[in-house]
Amino acid sequence: MPDRIKSILLVTLQFIFILLLLIRSRLNELWLVPAIFISLSVLLVVWAIATMQKSKLRILPEPSAGATLITDGPYHFIRHPMYTSILLGTSGLLINHFNRIRLGFFIALALVLIIKLTWEEKMLLQKFGRYKIYMANTSRLFPFLF
Repeated sequence: MPDRIKSILLVTLQFIFILLLLIRSRLNELWLVPAIFISLSVLLVVWAIATMQKSKLRILPEPSAGATLITDGPYHFIRHPMYTSILLGTSGLLINHFNRIRLGFFIALALVLIIKLTWEEKMLLQKFGRYKIYMANTSRLFPFLF
């Protein structure tokens, strides 16, 4: 499968599973724990986007020609804060309105994100010589865990 098609497919699947988790989510009826997860998700994504403005990174996993490696802000602690934000926010949605079907969507989303970030990291290793050192000093998604 050509790289461009693979990228578009992964991003499309990511959005489909996020939308499936949003369906029937009662955001006006959030419990405390899901609200905390979603709030942390929003804070992290805002911090990541503000930090990422220094580079030409984008939603597709391939780094753009003019991209620079960002290692400050949330990227100082985790390599993929945008993916972490997605997982935090959708975890909150899942907890707030749990059922097995939504759990399946969440697991599918997590698998898509892991496939996407693994492929993205291979490309980042090729583009940035110091990415291997950066990988050794940061967690993938959750500080001190993974």
